[in-house]
Amino acid sequence: MAKSTREGRAETGNGDTAAASGKATMDAGSAVAAGLQDIAQAWVDYTQQMTDRTTAATESLLKCRSFSDMLAVQAELMRGHLQAFLDQSSKLAEITNRMAARSIDALGEAAGRERGDKNRR
Repeated sequence: MAKSTREGRAETGNGDTAAASGKATMDAGSAVAAGLQDIAQAWVDYTQQMTDRTTAATESLLKCRSFSDMLAVQAELMRGHLQAFLDQSSKLAEITNRMAARSIDALGEAAGRERGDKNRR
């Protein structure tokens, strides 16, 4: 009888571990999902910004009176696009780092809890 009681406790412990692992996986997945939403929003913002810049540059090009004016507008457009691209790259790197850190933290906390549970047994 004592043997079956011990087996029951072991099964409960494994169930608790599985539940904790499942929660950690869900937490990590939630962090990734939130990060992907942030990335998608950043791309939407970037696309809108590029559309606005291109529209403004087109209007400026239509107002140009000389070839040098046209070159100046195009140079400014290229500078603006390059700066926006660099800013976007930086923003995406920050979002990705934050997403990875949150996922790793969630999994690390679960691993710490699991180690603590094993040490108590």
